[in-house]
Amino acid sequence: MKFNYLKTGVLLQLQSSGATIRILPDICILISHNLSRLIKLGFLEGFEIVIPDFVEYTVDVLCDGRLKAGFYSELDELRELEKERMISLLYCDYEKPLPKYKQDLIRLEDEFILEIAVATNSILFTSDKELKDEATSIKQPVIYIPPMFHKEIKDLASQLERYG
Repeated sequence: MKFNYLKTGVLLQLQSSGATIRILPDICILISHNLSRLIKLGFLEGFEIVIPDFVEYTVDVLCDGRLKAGFYSELDELRELEKERMISLLYCDYEKPLPKYKQDLIRLEDEFILEIAVATNSILFTSDKELKDEATSIKQPVIYIPPMFHKEIKDLASQLERYG
């Protein structure tokens, strides 16, 4: 099966099988800054990072204060990494109607992320064990970072910045 997806003038040839260089981070990974930190550490350099428009909508509806600020500062950091040619950012539209109520959005968020990962042939990147389990149950590639390792990733990235 093959998908064509056009966004901002870029035509992506999406395959339902075979290797991918795309990563689709979930909201928790973006808010925690783990994606940019792992890119700077050299673990994910060269990947295409897929950012669906519904992710920003979800953050705007469900998050506030530090969580929302963390998300937007991570997007800024990813744009800087793209300028440095360490990654490529791919923005995509989620063409289905989005829930208007918070409860519905909370309930459907993981389903939307997983659906987009499959459609874009992306490796799902998450700290959500339930989402990881759902992805592996349908044989979708997934990178899972348990929440208990977030601090270690932050510390390692800080050491790299300090000592180069």
